[in-house]
Amino acid sequence: MKPQRFLYVSSFKDRHQKSRWRFRRKGYATHYFKAEQGTKEFEAEYAACLAGEPIKPGVSNIKPGSVSDVIVRYYRDNAFQDLRPATQTVYRGVLERFRAKFGDDPIIRFDADRIARLMNAMRSKPHAAARLRKLLAQLFIVARRSKLVPFSFDPVKDTKPPRAETVGYHRWTEDELAAFEATHPLGTKPRLAFALLLYGAQRSGDVRFMSRKTIEGGRIQLDQSKTSATVDVPIVPPLQEALDAGPLGKMTLLENKSGEPFSPKGFANMIKKAAIAAGLPHCSAHGLRKSAARRCREAGCTNEEGMAITGHKTEKEYLRYAGDSTRGIRADAAMDKVMANQAKKLAMAQSQTIEG
Repeated sequence: MKPQRFLYVSSFKDRHQKSRWRFRRKGYATHYFKAEQGTKEFEAEYAACLAGEPIKPGVSNIKPGSVSDVIVRYYRDNAFQDLRPATQTVYRGVLERFRAKFGDDPIIRFDADRIARLMNAMRSKPHAAARLRKLLAQLFIVARRSKLVPFSFDPVKDTKPPRAETVGYHRWTEDELAAFEATHPLGTKPRLAFALLLYGAQRSGDVRFMSRKTIEGGRIQLDQSKTSATVDVPIVPPLQEALDAGPLGKMTLLENKSGEPFSPKGFANMIKKAAIAAGLPHCSAHGLRKSAARRCREAGCTNEEGMAITGHKTEKEYLRYAGDSTRGIRADAAMDKVMANQAKKLAMAQSQTIEG
């Protein structure tokens, strides 16, 4: 039996990875449930939320100067409003989890020592820690501007996030690409997703929402959701073969069993399961985009040409994806020059000895 669905109620994970529930409805106070879902107490809280009075303009139950107060101000600020919707969603998730734990705490209590302790507690999740620290810096900008803290109060600058030991998503090798294709033939959904990621060189977030309109005229044309970069990439024969073989969805090229676009987690899980089936448990969807960038570099494409395909805005980020598989070749060429120069010097020395 499926759990009852409550309108305006969504779940999230708190910092202890415990599932929690909140009520959010435009014009109403946000409520974090104390009772477990499925209990009568939970239903009573939900009924109270629905029966609650809408918040009147200018009136709020949020404590002035609290973390919740600053977060709400940040949501209204241009710094947040100008972000892409996808980025806003990610940032809201981070801030709402932080708010659920510390929402009533005065923002001024978050000095450098307390933020440093938060960073230490998140050592196992260095990327999440860095993102939270970045958002805390934004909150303090808003807090200082709103005169909720002294103008000189900037505790974030005196802290550091834990260092990430990982090198990021694994970049698929040519053997691994071949193994995946051998396991998943044309005409299967994993193979179609694989082809769009590898030969289209786009992020999963954009691939999930590609439609027939996106590939009109034999080209992938879209504005990337993360950076707004416009890409116009030709559809190469291997990708066209995968598109012709399908299966193509009605709304988007790739659809889940319900006929809807994949969720981020659903899409990642599909590729991960397919990779495991091919004996590649260490490979992921995002690694295919890195392989596409690697192929550009190995083919001798200029950085500008490769970036036109991937949509990266900086050479530094593009090169991080593409890697440097030609380092050995350049080292061989350099060492050949060194040895040739040494041989030349030796020949000249011998010649001078004979003449002398």
